[in-house]
Amino acid sequence: MITSLTPFTVFQATSLALIMPMTAHASMGLESSDVSGQIAELRAEIAAMKQENNKDWLTERRSAEIRGVVQDVLADADTRTSLQDSGATAGWKKGFFLSSPDGNFSLKVSGQLQVRYVLNSRKGDQDLGPFNPANTLYGFENRRTKLSFSGNVFDKSWTYKIKGAFSRAGGAFVLEDAYVQKKLEGGLAIKVGQFKAPWMREELVSSSKQLTVERSIVNEYFNQGYSQGIQLGYEADSFRAWVWTGDGIGSRGFGPGRANSKDTNWDRTPTNYSFAGRAEYKISGDWSQFKDFSSKQGSGSGMMVGLSAVTQRANKNLGANADGTKVYGVTGDLTWDMSGASLFVSGVWTNVDSPNAGGDSNPWGVTIQGGYFVTESMEAFVRYEYMDFDPTLLTNVAKYDGFTVGGNWFINSSVKFSADFSYNFASLAAGAFVASSAGFRTDEPGEDGQWAVRAQLQLLF
Repeated sequence: MITSLTPFTVFQATSLALIMPMTAHASMGLESSDVSGQIAELRAEIAAMKQENNKDWLTERRSAEIRGVVQDVLADADTRTSLQDSGATAGWKKGFFLSSPDGNFSLKVSGQLQVRYVLNSRKGDQDLGPFNPANTLYGFENRRTKLSFSGNVFDKSWTYKIKGAFSRAGGAFVLEDAYVQKKLEGGLAIKVGQFKAPWMREELVSSSKQLTVERSIVNEYFNQGYSQGIQLGYEADSFRAWVWTGDGIGSRGFGPGRANSKDTNWDRTPTNYSFAGRAEYKISGDWSQFKDFSSKQGSGSGMMVGLSAVTQRANKNLGANADGTKVYGVTGDLTWDMSGASLFVSGVWTNVDSPNAGGDSNPWGVTIQGGYFVTESMEAFVRYEYMDFDPTLLTNVAKYDGFTVGGNWFINSSVKFSADFSYNFASLAAGAFVASSAGFRTDEPGEDGQWAVRAQLQLLF
């Protein structure tokens, strides 16, 4: 059957239909019945050709309609793209965000995942409990799984942050940051809620931006954690400072006066008073480069020094033995970025006066760490730290004396792989401060020289 119809074929068919009857009468005596049959057959073919032509026409019309719809969709997409260029309302910028066109209202959703493997080895052949067998122990953990919600309301001067972490033991969601901040004129800002008081710099730097796999053991002993209170901040070109007061700081370095006010009611406040202050002076560089402890190649150099002080007094809500314990402390630090290399030095000292629980003590510690980028994405680092957390005990178990070496691989801006090796020259026998974050556990009496290997993959979104 003919599947296409052109003017020429129609002319041919029509002419043939008209000529055939005359030809039939004039040609070699064809019978009338034969001629009628041929005419009927030709008419049937012409009808079929018309039908096919009509189908092709309908197909072309449908194609034209579809092309029109596609052009309308593309035009609409171009319009939306141009609107996005003039004022984005959703997207990703170090986290997913939603924003009003004028930027006065915004919400940023971000998260952090740290999956860690730890291998530990200690001397001796005694099992010291169900989680402390002899010699070697290893395993995985989700060291950190966090979600954060932050942004601003009404204008960019009113900001907020709510952040929580899933517990490593049981997976419960635990509140960390929960505050509101108002930026005022002249570089001033007021923050109220739950956050970290201005004390140890290493603790103020995010866990996602540390040099090694984990913060130092000195920091783990003296750090401030999260507290409820109010803070006044000031920032200028080369100087910034913060003054904080609240319900208490939960530093282990405060001994019996350790007062963790995180997630507590007003009538459970564990201190009579608690104050902290920190000042930083930027010798060179930009403030933004001191948000971490690395200095990538080509990032520029900078130097900053910081000084912090703290004091607080525990009350009866912390227990009868802790009641009246007074704490004073000071910490100083130097951060130096060298466009491909970095150096951080920190020292901390506290005085704990506890009349109902052992009298005076003066724990202290120092940390020195540095990093060097051997390539654009590979960083090697080393750290040494020494801590005497109970000078009243003239034993090796009251100290930490160790080093850490390792490296970072910055796979991209959101994914980092880190691995390190830590060794402790002192003993972690009963009575010592044992930091599981360092991959350490309790030593047998008289033993020292414990070591640990940590490997961690971090994802930020």
